[in-house]
Amino acid sequence: MIAIEIIHYLKSKTKGNVALKVDMSKAYEHRINWEYLRKVMLRLGFDAKWVGWIMMRVESVKYKVLVNQESEGHILPGRGLRQGDPLSPYLFILCAQGLTSLIDRAEGRGDLYGVRVCIGPFIHSPFVCR
Repeated sequence: MIAIEIIHYLKSKTKGNVALKVDMSKAYEHRINWEYLRKVMLRLGFDAKWVGWIMMRVESVKYKVLVNQESEGHILPGRGLRQGDPLSPYLFILCAQGLTSLIDRAEGRGDLYGVRVCIGPFIHSPFVCR
């Protein structure tokens, strides 16, 4: 309800602001870029050898397409985590931590800021960017 009120306020009362909505449920399985995952793990201080092992596991996926009941070709994806892999939720949490760090950095620079809809409490959340 609060988010709806904030969006209504931004549409009717302000100009030049943008609201950011992140749908984490869609990001989980198919949207994680492997190079981003590698960089986040290294930035968080994981050993390069360990990161290499994890990335071998992540990048070893291949898909085949069934055409007329016959297996055709190989598709080698460049992103996404394996559904059902016990490691995937932990890798996703690392990526979410990386996103949180990027948002915090942008907020520190003043690129993101909260919004005051009324005289009451200030909604301090990086919903809005310039």
